[in-house]
Amino acid sequence: MTSRFKNHVMKIFEEATKDCEDECLKRVFGTIGRSYDSLNDYSIMLFNSMADTGIIDRAREMFKPVSDLGILSPVAVFTIVIMLYAGERKAKSALKVFQHMIATGVNPACYTYVQLITVLATDFSNVKFLRYAKKYFLEMLDKGMKPSPTPFWKIMEAIAYQEPVEKAKEFLEQIKAKGFMPSDSGFHYKEAYLAEGMQTLKMYADLVHNETIDKDVRKYFYVLRACLGHAEKLGSIMYSALIDDGNVDEATEFFNEVEETGIEPMVVIHTAVIEAYLSFGKTKGALEAYLAMLAAGVAPNSYTYTVLIKGLSADPNFFGDAKKYLLEMMDKGKRPNAATFTAVIEGFAKQEDKVAEEEGKEFVQVMMDKGFVPNAKAMMEVLKGRPTSVIRSAMSIVLSTLKQ
Repeated sequence: MTSRFKNHVMKIFEEATKDCEDECLKRVFGTIGRSYDSLNDYSIMLFNSMADTGIIDRAREMFKPVSDLGILSPVAVFTIVIMLYAGERKAKSALKVFQHMIATGVNPACYTYVQLITVLATDFSNVKFLRYAKKYFLEMLDKGMKPSPTPFWKIMEAIAYQEPVEKAKEFLEQIKAKGFMPSDSGFHYKEAYLAEGMQTLKMYADLVHNETIDKDVRKYFYVLRACLGHAEKLGSIMYSALIDDGNVDEATEFFNEVEETGIEPMVVIHTAVIEAYLSFGKTKGALEAYLAMLAAGVAPNSYTYTVLIKGLSADPNFFGDAKKYLLEMMDKGKRPNAATFTAVIEGFAKQEDKVAEEEGKEFVQVMMDKGFVPNAKAMMEVLKGRPTSVIRSAMSIVLSTLKQ
């Protein structure tokens, strides 16, 4: 009896994976599908992983055995295959397995829907995928299932990228009529600001799916978007930095915008893009991202300038831009912190010649004429660990100008 059930499970697995064309996935399917025991071992590992991430109820639903013999259920087998396709972003294959599952009379579990909807909503190669994602989300609700926030927000992001705001309103009305209320934790839209919220989602989607954007940056935002609470963390970093640097008015304005709209301010996303380029050593990309920010009508705040100027200063090819934007920052009534100002002065010092040193002194004088007085003690703290020659030159540039 047990052997017959196990053979049936393996037949389901083989049928669900037989059309796989991806070489990497073929090897994965081959490994976990060597025998019933290997498939069962993988299932146990997945069950434990789901339990560890707080979705034990979904794990129990999916892995509920078909009999007292403890044999894997067909829905568990199909869901494993769909999940593995989804992990490799193979929406078409995941959909095909799901439709085969339905055709064989197997009812999907909540986790089956979540995996399928998420991969469909994040694959923009076919407009039909979004329609299917919406359909299956509504189907979940009709069955009394309670989806996690992830598939909902992925659908909203896909709508933002591919459809007009009216489609977002239509979808929201449909799910609310079925009793689903979107979670409201952190940076999520408020109804009066739906258009602005969709614009934010669209930018994030563009950062992941637009092939004209740098490959490393796209990958960075793909991983970032998978992290729970990423928007809140980015916003918190910016807010804290503004407070720490004494930019209370800017911090208050930032806080009030979030409180009023419930939306992650666009300045946070644009600044994150600049930081991403700089983290990969791509200074030109960072500068282009800043210019794109201005072209989009988004005003940089002091934290944006700090990130940009420090990044530009670290690259000799863009030192002229660093000087330019430091003065621009001051012209807008913003005051650079010690690290930002010192980064530019250090740029003069690193050139190690008298001409550059004199240019540095002239630059400091221009800053002082704009009302900024360098803090030598704070500079010394920033310069700790730098070569002695660089420290001496940087301090000479500032102190000799202050004594004039």
